[in-house]
Amino acid sequence: LFGKGMALEKLGLSNRYYSFDRAGWHFVVLDSTHLPNKVSQYPYIGQLDEEQYQWLVTDINGIAMTRNMPICILSHIPIMAVCEYFDGPNEESGNWVVPASWMHIDSRWFRDYFLQISSVRLCLSGHTHQHEVLDYLGVRYMTNGAVCGNWWNGAYMEFPPAYVMVNLYDDGTADSLFVPYEKT
Repeated sequence: LFGKGMALEKLGLSNRYYSFDRAGWHFVVLDSTHLPNKVSQYPYIGQLDEEQYQWLVTDINGIAMTRNMPICILSHIPIMAVCEYFDGPNEESGNWVVPASWMHIDSRWFRDYFLQISSVRLCLSGHTHQHEVLDYLGVRYMTNGAVCGNWWNGAYMEFPPAYVMVNLYDDGTADSLFVPYEKT
């Protein structure tokens, strides 16, 4: 009883990815953590599997064509993040190298797809224990810190333990407030 099956059972979910509507927004929750398909020094990578790509396109296209509501995509591993470039000596080879376990390896697929679907307005993620807001080609990407900070040992990459409050607006925009967490 370990892994995704256990998580689905404990959370009472029927699928590892799903969508729902709330307060005028369409939310898409993705399963972004997968075993690498090649030899990797990391035990997992950020990407979607083929079944999920097909489901995502069908789900989002249906919303874009019928309901014209802003779409928010939630993915534990960031679809796109700049902060990952500075998490370690990622430029030592003479090129920037960001591991696929830190940011979606299929980011280009998302970028190209989002260019076709203007209703995707926001992508929320965590995983990095850092906070950033990145606006790129009409989509806002928010990576949202961690209450545990540096795994309960203070700040991580200059980001203290924190949570982020996200405000969603009727016009499809969003903003956030970084709130440092103080243990009591």
